[in-house]
Amino acid sequence: MDGTTVRDALLEAIGRGGGTGSLLVLDPAPIHSLWISGHLSLLIDLPLNVVILGSIRDLFASRQNCRKGREVSAFLDRHTPPLHLLRAGAAAGQELDDRQRRPEERLAALARLQASGAEEVATLQPPVFLLVTDGAAWRAAPGAGGIHAMDIRDLALVAQAAGLIGKAIEIAHAIELPGEVTAFG
Repeated sequence: MDGTTVRDALLEAIGRGGGTGSLLVLDPAPIHSLWISGHLSLLIDLPLNVVILGSIRDLFASRQNCRKGREVSAFLDRHTPPLHLLRAGAAAGQELDDRQRRPEERLAALARLQASGAEEVATLQPPVFLLVTDGAAWRAAPGAGGIHAMDIRDLALVAQAAGLIGKAIEIAHAIELPGEVTAFG
């Protein structure tokens, strides 16, 4: 599944509204990008069930000596719920949480968690969209199949199309190096 197909599927889920579909945040980089661009609130503006790995919240909370750590952890604490934190309990949950593992290993762990009916993933409602650092790498991973993996660029373009932000370039200017902004659109 390519980036355009994933963006179209997400836009369709947003159009349906009412919490149909879930956005599972598996990496801290997209949260960092949303904070830098001043669009962290996009996580609660999306009419999706947003689930964030608990370890991501913990990572930002452990950095209370910097503004980003304080603001992101406070935002997540203040908005849980409607945001949900997924705490890895079982072995598969810990594999999903391990950012050192390859995408296909983390996808297999997610599939095992979903198949087991584990409490950790009970809040995920299909279709499930994965927000990761490199959506293309996840989509190309063996076993990805119908996985809807996206990165911050994909999310920004969908948010623009849905009218949730003015222009995707707002996020691009905040996170890209000046010479790379043209690669965003």
